[in-house]
Amino acid sequence: MKSPRKHPEWRPAVEAFCRELDIPNRQHMLIDNLIAPSLGRVYMKFWIAQDRIDPEIVIDPTDRSDDPRWHQSDGWPIRGGLEDEILRRKWERRAALYFRWNAPDIWYVADWLIYAVATNAPWLHIHDPHGEPKKLAKCGSLEQLVREANKGFRFRPEDRLHDGNLPAVAIPEPGPDDESEIADLGAGHMLVQLLTPLALRIEGARMRHCLSHGGYDIRLRDSRFRYYSVRGPDGLPIATLELAGDVVRQFRGPRDARPSEAVVDLMSRHAAENQWRGYEEASVGRFLRDWDEWHRFLGDDVLRALDGVEGARPVTDEELAEMVRANNGALPTRRQQR
Repeated sequence: MKSPRKHPEWRPAVEAFCRELDIPNRQHMLIDNLIAPSLGRVYMKFWIAQDRIDPEIVIDPTDRSDDPRWHQSDGWPIRGGLEDEILRRKWERRAALYFRWNAPDIWYVADWLIYAVATNAPWLHIHDPHGEPKKLAKCGSLEQLVREANKGFRFRPEDRLHDGNLPAVAIPEPGPDDESEIADLGAGHMLVQLLTPLALRIEGARMRHCLSHGGYDIRLRDSRFRYYSVRGPDGLPIATLELAGDVVRQFRGPRDARPSEAVVDLMSRHAAENQWRGYEEASVGRFLRDWDEWHRFLGDDVLRALDGVEGARPVTDEELAEMVRANNGALPTRRQQR
C-alpha cells in the first residue's frame, strides 16, 4: 500500500491538521518530528479511505441514526477560487471535521508523545529504516495509537511533575496565589480558577493530562484564556475546563477522558448563568462552530448574504444545507454570534 505521506496533498493536509491541533508552540516543538509518522499519517489514511467511498461528501461517523448527518468535504469548488484556495478550504474543513469526531483521542495521543519526549522514553530511539520510531510506524489507526498511549501512561507516577528533560519533582501543594475559589457548585463541590503556571502543572499532574507539561503556561498572559478546576468534596480535581473568551474550548476529566455526566450536570447551571458558549459540545469532546470558523470555510460573501447585506451574491442551497447540518440544525448568523 502506498504511504499516506506520498499523497500529493500531504503537506496542506498535515499543515491544516497541525493548526487544528492548536497546542502551544513549546509543546509542538517537542513533538514536531513525531506528528507526521503518528497522528498525521493515520489522519491522512482516514481521508484516503474516505475518498475511495466519496471524495465530496462524508457521513458523520458518530451519528448512528437512520438518517445520519453528512458534510461536504471537497473544498466547495462551486465557490470558485484558485486551485490552492480550494485545496486550503478542503483540508481546513477536513481537519475541523476530524477533530470534531476525535479530539479527545488526538489530544490524548499528543499528550503521550509530549510525555515520552519529556521522559526520554526508550522507544524513541528504536527506529525503522526511515529513521522513525517503530512504535509509531506499526500503528495503522488512531485507535492503535490510543492503545500505545495507554501502555505508555501505565507506569507514569501520579505524584510527580515533569518539565522537559529536567528531573521529575514531587507535586507541591498550590499556594493562595495559585488558585481562587470561584463558585460553590453544591454537593460539596467547588469551582476553582487556576491562576499561575504552577497551578496548571499541579492540575495536569493530578489529572494526568497535558496541563502538566507547561505548554499552556504562556496562555495565562492572554486575558482571553482562563482555566478552571472542578473540585470534589475531598478538594481533589475531577474535571478541568479551558475557556477562550466566553467559549468553552475543552472540558476534560482524568486522563483526558470525558467528564462524568454528574460533573457535567453539576457545572451546567454555572455555565448557563455565565453565558458560556459551547459547554455541551465541549463536554462530549466537540467544538462550537464560531463565526470566525464560518468565515474561514464559507467566505465573507456568503456570510454577507446571510446578514442581508445589499448586493451580496445569493447563497446556494448546498451551502445553506451544509451550514445547517454542521450547526446541528440551525443556521448561524453574525447577529446570533453577537
